[in-house]
Amino acid sequence: MKITYYRNLNDTEKYATSKKQLKYQLLINNEPSICFGLTRQFEFDSRCPITNRPIIKGNVIATASYHRDRTIGIYFFPISRNTYPEKAYEEFNNSVLPDIKKWIQDQTTKPDTAILGIEELIIEWNGEKHLLHNVRFL
Repeated sequence: MKITYYRNLNDTEKYATSKKQLKYQLLINNEPSICFGLTRQFEFDSRCPITNRPIIKGNVIATASYHRDRTIGIYFFPISRNTYPEKAYEEFNNSVLPDIKKWIQDQTTKPDTAILGIEELIIEWNGEKHLLHNVRFL
């Protein structure tokens, strides 16, 4: 696992996980590209039709994407410490990271004929719980 980009945050922000937690939780055979704060906030890819987009009312804190060439990208976005309590941080590391790992494993086991475009897993924090959204686009 390699961190391809890491933006240091100010004292009022944090990420949903740490580099250490990622290394511990996401031991996978494929070499994902991991970015912390490459962009300040999530935006849908322009190739994703509006009709395929989930309604997101909270903060997108992370995404995982799987591409036709079988590359994996995991992106984390900063969130205000006031908005993201310690309980949410622990839940992300104990429950959501294993879900991301399983999602990646499910993607990597698909046959070539089943990979039609880009698969994306969007992780949202709505203030009370983490919501996972699956999106597929060309």
